[in-house]
Order: sequence, then structure tokens, then C-alpha cells
Amino acid sequence: MLIDRFRFGRVALDPLTRNSLAIIGGLLILSCCFAENRPEALLQLANFLPFFLFFSVLPYVLNGTQRMGQLALDIVIAAIPLNLLALGEYMLKSPFIPRVIRRMTWVRSLRNAPHKGRAMVMFTHPNSLANYLVLILGLGLGLILYDAHRSPNRGLELPKYGKVQKVLLYAGTFLTLVGIFCSGSRNGLVVAVIQIILFCFCIKTNRKILLTGLVSLLGLLAGSAWLGVGRRSLDIMNWADDPRPRVWSIAWDLIKERPGFGWGLGNYKFEFLPRLLTQYPSCLVERTYKVIPSNCADVTHPHNFWLLLSSEAGIMVMLGFSLWVGYICFGGVCCVMRDKLSQGARSVLLAYLFAFLGCVTFAMLDVTFYDVRLNATNWVLLAGIYSATQEWKEG
Repeated sequence: MLIDRFRFGRVALDPLTRNSLAIIGGLLILSCCFAENRPEALLQLANFLPFFLFFSVLPYVLNGTQRMGQLALDIVIAAIPLNLLALGEYMLKSPFIPRVIRRMTWVRSLRNAPHKGRAMVMFTHPNSLANYLVLILGLGLGLILYDAHRSPNRGLELPKYGKVQKVLLYAGTFLTLVGIFCSGSRNGLVVAVIQIILFCFCIKTNRKILLTGLVSLLGLLAGSAWLGVGRRSLDIMNWADDPRPRVWSIAWDLIKERPGFGWGLGNYKFEFLPRLLTQYPSCLVERTYKVIPSNCADVTHPHNFWLLLSSEAGIMVMLGFSLWVGYICFGGVCCVMRDKLSQGARSVLLAYLFAFLGCVTFAMLDVTFYDVRLNATNWVLLAGIYSATQEWKEG
């Protein structure tokens, strides 16, 4: 990042995008000055400012459809062992494995880990694993579109996939559905269903791949209905008894009290518990139990990215950041809708849009950008969308 910054002597953004991002960064710093816990707020800037600089030089790397397509393919293929590990962890946490295996020391340690029955591999939470996998799923579905629409006479930018590449692409893409199921994330399940439905609309000209997409969708839903999602059934009462409404209501109260600059980045977790105990006195007793019910457990964020920004950094930052990201994504959608892009370039751009759709949709029900791997991947996807739109404008 630093080498590219000094080698080119400037950031790779147009003036509007660059200046808007600088203003958002300035507002984030300003909000830290009014934070309830200032050291925590300043520390949380590490989740934003370095990634702003990261984004500003990424277009130098993602300069062309071929590079974007190759990077997307590599990321999808690299997720194959991750999904296999998730499947193995899920099976070892299953109640159906023999007792002889359960008694093994490392298996017992794995089964005693938090989030019983849910795979999380090297991530700190199953939802983080699911969020990463929906990004991979989006990239894979877009590359399958490219492969399905490719014609040697169309002059597309990417070479034709060989047999091995094609097998790895399909395996990496559809194994993510297994990984998402094993993570037991209801959010991941919903996002994956949305992505596959959109994919089926785009692939309607190829019956074989359309059938594959529909079978995958039905298989994901059937598996969830039969085995549950993270050992939780699809009973509507289980979805209704979710702690998020309490979390969101407290975030809304915080926004109303400090709409301008918020309470400070990372300060939600300090304000949550006192307000929870005030609004729900029964939690005073329930928090003395050995296993605290989810409705009364500690929460570090409001499980919604926009509520998080509004309550911690203020409404101005939330609106500014949302408009800035929306402007980039709108440009990407316009590129896809117009006929000036080749089918190959359109399919690769769709891959990045599908993946970033997974990021945005997942952020409505959870906040996972604290994981640097997820945060970096999200910025790479957004930079890919931006680079494709700039290439189209210059062309």
C-alpha cells in the first residue's frame, strides 16, 4: 500500500471520491473528540482510517478485467479447504458421532468450544465465517456467469477456463453453501438464498447451470429444514425470539440522545448493559444464572452497521458513508445495465456486485468488520466495483 502510494505519487481516486472519503475520515476523527470514552474511540479508528488508505491505492492493482477476474478466481479456489474444514468441524460437533471419537482430547476440546454445534474454523464467531463465505459465493456465482456466457468469438478479456479451473471454480462456489450451512448462521442462509435467486435470474439462458442453481437452493433449504440452522429449527417462534429488537431499541435511544457526533466509536458496549438492566429489570436475576439467556447477555455492537455508525459516530457520518458507498455501487449497476461493456467484463463486475451485496445484506443483521480479514475483503470488493466503473468511463 505504501509503496504504491509513493510510487505513483497520488491516490488512485477521482477528486469527488477522494474528497468525500477525506471528509468522512475527518468527521470520524471529530466524533472521537466528543466520545464518552475517548481512548476507545481513537483505538476503533483503526477499523476505518487504514482501510480508507488501502482503498485509495487498490485501483492501481485492480486495473483491468483480467486482474479482477484472476483475483476473484483465486479467492474462490482458496476457500475450498476452508469449507472442508467447516464440514469436518460440524461433523465432529454432531451429537451422532460415536462416543469413542467424542472422548478424544482434541475432539472434546472442539465440542466444548463456544457456539455448540456450529463451525467457525479459524474465525472468532460462526457468523464471521458465514459472512466471509457469502462473499465467496457471490464471486463464484459471477464467475460461473462469465464461464457460461463466454464465446471465443466475442473477444472477451479473460482466457477460457481449463477443465481443472472449471472444476475448482464450481467446487469452490457450491462448497460455500456447505460451509454456510455448517456455520449455523441464519443471516448467512438468508443472504445465500438471495444471491442464488438473483443468479438464477441472470443465468436463465443456460438451462444446465440454472438447474444447478435451483437444486443448490433447494438443497440448502431442505438441509436447514431437516437438520436446523446451527441446531436451531426453522420454527417461526425461534426467529421471533431473537435478542436483536432489544439491541436495536437501545441503539435507537442512544441515537436520539446524541444524534450529532454519537457516543464515540466502540462506546456502544459500554452503554448497553446499564440501559438493558434499566429497561428489562428481569435481566438482573437472569444474569446470575450459570448460562445467561441471550436476551440478557452482553452485546458489543447493535447488530446493524447503520445503527452502529449512527449511535457511535453520528447521523452525519452514517449518511455520508452510506451515500459514498451507494454512489460507487450505483455506478457499478449502471455499467452492468448498459451495453458498452463486453459480456466478460459485465460478468466479472457482477461477481464483485454479488459479493458486495452479501456484505451489505449481512450488515443489516450483524457487524463483522472488526475482523480484519473480512474488512479487507469488503474493501477489495468495493475497490473492484470502483475500478470497473472508472475503466468504463475512461473507455
